Amino acid sequence: MPKASIAIPCYNAVRHIEQTVASALAQTMGDFELVLVNDGSTDGTLELLERLASTDPRIRVIDQPNGGEGVARDAGRAACRGEWLYFLDSDDLMEPTLLEEAIARGEETGADLVVFRTQELDDQTGELRYFHWCFDVDWIGADVFDPHEHPQRILNSFQNWVHNKLWRASFVQGRGLRFQHVHRTADLLFTCRALTEAHRIALLDRPLHRYRVNNPGSALFTSDSYPLDFYDAFVELRDQIDGEGTWELYGQSFVNWVTEGVAMNLQRARSLEGFSAIYQKMHDEGLRELRFDQLAREDAINPDRWDRCEAILELPLDELLFRYFALEKEEVRRSQTDLSFARLGLDALAGELECVTGSASFKIGRAITSPLRVFRDVTGGAGR
Repeated sequence: MPKASIAIPCYNAVRHIEQTVASALAQTMGDFELVLVNDGSTDGTLELLERLASTDPRIRVIDQPNGGEGVARDAGRAACRGEWLYFLDSDDLMEPTLLEEAIARGEETGADLVVFRTQELDDQTGELRYFHWCFDVDWIGADVFDPHEHPQRILNSFQNWVHNKLWRASFVQGRGLRFQHVHRTADLLFTCRALTEAHRIALLDRPLHRYRVNNPGSALFTSDSYPLDFYDAFVELRDQIDGEGTWELYGQSFVNWVTEGVAMNLQRARSLEGFSAIYQKMHDEGLRELRFDQLAREDAINPDRWDRCEAILELPLDELLFRYFALEKEEVRRSQTDLSFARLGLDALAGELECVTGSASFKIGRAITSPLRVFRDVTGGAGR
């Protein structure tokens, strides 16, 4: 049995999968298996995965008809044999010490799962940015905790992603955790059940994963094909919490997460059809079924998200659509303003540098240090 299993669902992943697999194989802890699930790709992904598997005995390839993200991710989960489980997307990257550090943290604390930081990797620019909202821990006051003792924001602090968490296999199997067989938001049920059913969660304040954004091939860019998958995920999570008898503990956190999910799925809709489907479902019954009426505005973690859900109940479709249009315009304006200020700052800095380099004192200083610079260049800049 390997110490760890890494499972990656792959659909038309030719563009990034080699880099993703390379980041997995570069782990400093080498006792792991890599399970690659080809979900009916049509772009040559299967052939590429098989070639990669021929280069390393730790790689296994599973080929199946296209079933969507949830089916592929769940097939990977079922095939894993390791003591610890890690689930990675086909365009994301692991830092080299992810398994080593997260497993050590899990074993020293006896945790059911370990949560760590992730960074945002911009697919268009290559820029790395922190995801502050996937590791919101100030309210807990501990770096190892029982969620039953800290229930108030457990679903709102770590995102429902799997890739910023490491999972103890015996916990996953013991609780019967699975990925919902939907095309989008397939990790919400798995992750949120784990966060509410674990007995011990360990935090690791280290950025160990890179989450690729602005990738046109990602699920985010195809959200309108399955606009209500997120709703189905929330309904099943609600039923699970009810079944566990823990609604009094986690109900407020659940509804807060609902407001975030509804508002953001509306904002990310890329067509009128997708926007309308979400609006109609939420307006007619969805928000009631997800118990939005049980959350007062003063108890909302993000009042803006609460207001957006309330607007779904109060406004007709065309007015809500215009409100979101206005919000997007304001966001664009704010981004342009921030960019303008950044450019002004760079222009000012360039002007200051020009003044400095043109000054008499700078020229005198250059003349004095010239022999030292020549010596440094000749010796190759030792010590840099």
